Amino acid sequence: MVRIERPNALDVEWSILDTGVGERGTIVCVHGNPTWGYLWKGFLETLSPEWRVIAVDQTGMGWSERSTPRTLETRIAELVAFCEQHTSGPLVIAAHDWGGPVALGAVSSLDVQAVILGNTGVGLPARTPMPPLIATARRFVDLSCRRSPVFVKGTAAMTEKRHREALRAPYQSAERRTAVAEFVADIPLSEADVSWNALQKSANNLSNLDVPLLLVWGGRDRVFHDRFLADLLQRAPHADVHRFPQAAHLVPLDEPMAAIASTWLENVLGTTPVAEQPAEGSSGSDSFVAITNGLLSRCNDDEVAFTDRNGAVSWKSLANEATDIARTLVRAGLSVGDRVAMLVPPSSDLLAASFGVWLAGGVLVVADSGLGARGLRTVLRGANPKWVFGTSKTLSVAKALGWTPGARMICTSRFPHAVSLTTHRSSTAVDLPELRPEFEAAVVHTSGSTGPAKPVRYRHGALAAQRNVIVESFTMSAEQGFLTSFAPFILLGPALGVPCVLPDIDVTKPAELDFDRFARVIESSRVDVAWLSPASARRIVETANGRTIELRLVMLAGAPISTQLASSIAAVTGADVRSPWGMTEAMPITDGVGATTSVVDGTNTGKPLAGAEVMVLSLDESTRQSLPNGEWGELAVHAPWIFDGYDQQWGTEQRSELVVKGQRFHRTGDLGLIDGNGDLHQLGRVQHALFMATRTVPSVLVEDPISTKLGRQVAAVGIGPVGTQVIAVVVQAEGKLRLASAEVTAQVRQCSVFEIAAVLEGELPVDIRHQSKVKREALAVTASEFLAGR
Repeated sequence: MVRIERPNALDVEWSILDTGVGERGTIVCVHGNPTWGYLWKGFLETLSPEWRVIAVDQTGMGWSERSTPRTLETRIAELVAFCEQHTSGPLVIAAHDWGGPVALGAVSSLDVQAVILGNTGVGLPARTPMPPLIATARRFVDLSCRRSPVFVKGTAAMTEKRHREALRAPYQSAERRTAVAEFVADIPLSEADVSWNALQKSANNLSNLDVPLLLVWGGRDRVFHDRFLADLLQRAPHADVHRFPQAAHLVPLDEPMAAIASTWLENVLGTTPVAEQPAEGSSGSDSFVAITNGLLSRCNDDEVAFTDRNGAVSWKSLANEATDIARTLVRAGLSVGDRVAMLVPPSSDLLAASFGVWLAGGVLVVADSGLGARGLRTVLRGANPKWVFGTSKTLSVAKALGWTPGARMICTSRFPHAVSLTTHRSSTAVDLPELRPEFEAAVVHTSGSTGPAKPVRYRHGALAAQRNVIVESFTMSAEQGFLTSFAPFILLGPALGVPCVLPDIDVTKPAELDFDRFARVIESSRVDVAWLSPASARRIVETANGRTIELRLVMLAGAPISTQLASSIAAVTGADVRSPWGMTEAMPITDGVGATTSVVDGTNTGKPLAGAEVMVLSLDESTRQSLPNGEWGELAVHAPWIFDGYDQQWGTEQRSELVVKGQRFHRTGDLGLIDGNGDLHQLGRVQHALFMATRTVPSVLVEDPISTKLGRQVAAVGIGPVGTQVIAVVVQAEGKLRLASAEVTAQVRQCSVFEIAAVLEGELPVDIRHQSKVKREALAVTASEFLAGR
């Protein structure tokens, strides 16, 4: 216990959890209501002894002295007094929940070096009702917060069971819960409330904060939800953000917030050499040509721009529609930089809507429908769009499931309270903004097939550079165009000024594209290029039955491509078949030449494109050593068309970024090597490697010889803890997972140079977008459970 003294006020004793002296300074952690210092368990364990960490219990809370009622102003004054009397050296303040306004109210009176906030707020965001939990607690404050443990137990229930008893411990009686009720009653909702002015001071301090600020957020918090995060960012746009999409309210306990904070403090207050910071590159505004130029340059062209199951649309029609939509949006109030969640299904409507948003200065927010309703809710809420653009059907779903709360609606037809493209149009001229390379252009979410879906942020300059490299590297024809089984790739058509065809298939099921459908599209259009997923290519080959259809170029992307598949689709089409390597964060990186050339180690993806640089890094995190040609490791890339960063994923971005001689490289998580000819061989993912006791092996090196021998898809997974894993091979077959036959087991072991502990058969789980990427993490769990005890 420590005593806090203030002039003209009674002394008060606070209970604190204190790790003792720290070399770098002191972090004072301020809890909210109804928690206590235990909330900061992770900080106490992780940040000490480098930092002295003190988790305080505010007056009347936790194990501190029970006293008279406290207002927000009093709590702020007590925190200031505590820091002045009981800390020394550099000071960092961390806070959560209603500890946020207390901490922010104090920072203007203290010499604070940095501020870290969990889910909190400094007022209700515009057009946002009071969170139901707080509204109910205020309405029945004495009953729910003091006389009964409902509020305390409800808050404790938001975290894992192992923490609940500790969180409830200081609040076992009504007497010990008095301050809990007083804290809730003191929440200011209007100017008439006692603590209104103090809350405004906290809000003003946040807006005027000139020290580093980190916001660590739980995306599923029902109290301080994502609209509170958006409000904080509007007040403090310089803040760094790391959002845990699946975390709830008690993010300091439920997620590695302390680890994020530790890395962040090293980054903003540490001694990172200036030479390791990315160089400030030129905006390239003089040579910049916006992504919308390809469409607008053909605005008077009556030739077909896009074809799908609904028919064809001309360049002139598409350009006019996009421009009309842009003017409608600007007239409705859309501003440059406003994010727009796109819920228009792949079609000419989507193309017009997307390019209309870009022409208006808006930012596309794109997510894969394969994420499912819950996944879409998570990622769309995280992007915090100001607008949502959809059909009457998709807007109904979004509204019912709460995907984009508070966002204004735009409808392709009619929908209540939405800007309607059928009724809100006007002939009045509206000036459209001039797009610049530094403007944010899109937030594109990864598919989630190799981990949680990540929000990838792009600027217009990078999208323009991506368009340029595709034009220069793959000679797309402005007259003939391309076919694609990747729905998002249809956006490339207008961007390149090249016709595009989307086959008559369910876009979430690319394997529906059989030879007959493929041939009909080619024969009924003038396309000479196909951009296919492996699942589509595999299905076309399987159903060709000796038939062929002529193309100039086939590009395969979305998953590692076997030489056998590339050669087979080449035989069907007579095309130059390529497998360019890239990812959502940087696409494409290689030219894909060599897909049909057999190699012993992985997939040959060709040489890096002009402007792209590739490094192969050792898996040893302590060195991050660049490896010579012929040695495999993690692939890192740099290119002018690389993404801007992960949106609200500060920790993820830091882990993926590597700065070499002033150039920002992205650590891709892919394994590979560069051979003696300069070709890049892709060897799967880092997390899919097999970490055995004697060595680490990419799963692809185990899988490829077996797959070639059996003529079936296989997946190798590690069984057991990392560092002591043994190999299990699962061979694709219909039905549930089971032990393979003696014959198949013998074949697998005979054609592998590695020791195979188990051979199984069964359905390989694959992602929805590509229907090709095996979900090896899930498969490893299933295989481990199946093999347990055998």
